[in-house]
Amino acid sequence: MTSVQVSVAGGRCDLCGERLCLTARITSAGRSVGLCPRCDSDNPHGAELIAYFATRSAVAPQDRAVIADLLGRWLGSLDQSRVAAPTPSLAEAAEAWWSGYQRRSAPDESGADLRGQTV
Repeated sequence: MTSVQVSVAGGRCDLCGERLCLTARITSAGRSVGLCPRCDSDNPHGAELIAYFATRSAVAPQDRAVIADLLGRWLGSLDQSRVAAPTPSLAEAAEAWWSGYQRRSAPDESGADLRGQTV
């Protein structure tokens, strides 16, 4: 199941510099995309979300299901190039390397010891 974390406050559009209406972070992919009132106004699903947040700074409890549906439709309509992969920090890159190194260094299922191989 894909989890999406939505932040209504903050951020600027990477394309035009406009203040974003919201940022959606797709946690399973580690990717984020911002809803820009300028760049997303031509997208019908984006336009509905933009209209909603033009008069509100948060999602009203009674609107959660509607906004979740609109958010899903908007994210589904985006070109994959819009959902940019974040640049990992040095710590994240080191952790990813170490995790891979440990997997390669452990004996595999056949019992073969892979330690000492070039990583």
